[in-house]
Amino acid sequence: MASVRIATRERLRGRGVRVPVWVALFALLAAGRASADVEPALSVEVGSPQKLSASLGIRIGTVGEGEADYGKGFLLQVQPGLGGGAVNLGWAPVALPAWGSQAVGVVVKARLLRSWGDPWSIEPGQTFAGAEVGVAWIVKVSVGVLARVSSGGEGRKTVFTWSIGVGL
Repeated sequence: MASVRIATRERLRGRGVRVPVWVALFALLAAGRASADVEPALSVEVGSPQKLSASLGIRIGTVGEGEADYGKGFLLQVQPGLGGGAVNLGWAPVALPAWGSQAVGVVVKARLLRSWGDPWSIEPGQTFAGAEVGVAWIVKVSVGVLARVSSGGEGRKTVFTWSIGVGL
């Protein structure tokens, strides 16, 4: 009988493998019997600390057999705004396209934000990282919490974010 060896991080470390085994397993399980799907994920928002912003991104995910427009997947976005810019990486367990973009869905995002100009609730020239949750049914509402990661500087160490807009 053949034995099955489970790859561990220690065994793979010497072989130049950089992706943790659990990430690869998760990707395989999430894909299942589905087809790949890439769709735009656009939004325009008003919120703190960015004031007015627009996000440009894509949702890379799956659409299962027999699930015509329902999908789920990873979300990649850049979000320039008047009070700062952000890069978002997230997971959308529910996403439905409308009008050529993501207009209905739920998303959980990791977020890296750099403030500039005259942002709401924080000082310019600071970098924050954290998480955000968004829900959209044509109108998007999101909330999050970010911690300052740049060294030095005055101002808040933690900021709560919010936004309302259109898109995902």
